[in-house]
Amino acid sequence: MSYGLTVWDEQGNVQMTTDDFTYQVLHSQVYSMSENGGVHVINVSGFDPATCSAVILPTEAASQSQMESTAYGLPYTSLAPGVITIYAVRPGSPPASGYSLLRFRLLVMRFSN
Repeated sequence: MSYGLTVWDEQGNVQMTTDDFTYQVLHSQVYSMSENGGVHVINVSGFDPATCSAVILPTEAASQSQMESTAYGLPYTSLAPGVITIYAVRPGSPPASGYSLLRFRLLVMRFSN
């Protein structure tokens, strides 16, 4: 291996290399949801739910009243190979059930080859 990290034990045996396990960031971008039932369809090359993860990270602190409101809850996420879809309202929910106004970072990582 010409780059990366290798860990050896006391006897000089390789215990771990970046060939064994590593994270690769496939996508990192900030998004905002809207009151009109916004939907974000994000195409991410190489994304596979079996070997990757998608994480929604809020970018702003919420006040106590905002935390008690559904408007600042996490949006609904649907995963498929190559595509991540994020909905402000859970599909099929009645309009009065609430929506997300959250501003967030979508971080997509591959954890296995």
